[in-house]
Amino acid sequence: MPLHFEQPVIDKTEQSRAHIGITDVEVVQMLAAYRLFGFWRIDIETGHFFASEDVHAIFGLSYSDGPVNLTELMSRIHEEDRSLIAQTFEEASLHGVGFHFVYRVDNRLGGYKLVRSVGRFRNDQSGGGIVGITYEFVEKLRVVGFEDNTIPR
Repeated sequence: MPLHFEQPVIDKTEQSRAHIGITDVEVVQMLAAYRLFGFWRIDIETGHFFASEDVHAIFGLSYSDGPVNLTELMSRIHEEDRSLIAQTFEEASLHGVGFHFVYRVDNRLGGYKLVRSVGRFRNDQSGGGIVGITYEFVEKLRVVGFEDNTIPR
């Protein structure tokens, strides 16, 4: 499966939501309700990787609010995709850029699932590092029964 590395500008004008009345918390809750949708941060100085519960679930890891075991996490990523991820994080920290990539993660059922990570370099009062999100692609579901009218309406 070929993977494509891209470095788009992810700084985009924030959508106006004041007139709608949707809060940041509600946006996050709705995104997280749709699929496993996790948040993470890499501390450049220490090399520690911190992640939310959904990131742990995506990789099949037990949750802890301390640093994630990167060796274990990387072992869940398809062998061909690991170097791309390492290169991406290195480029982001060296050049202060954003990124996104799609890669394969062990689904713990003998195969792989597709996962996307989007991140950006951050160097401000909250600390230097890389912050991002990771989510699973959701397979399209087909409702059986509508075609032959076996589902009551």
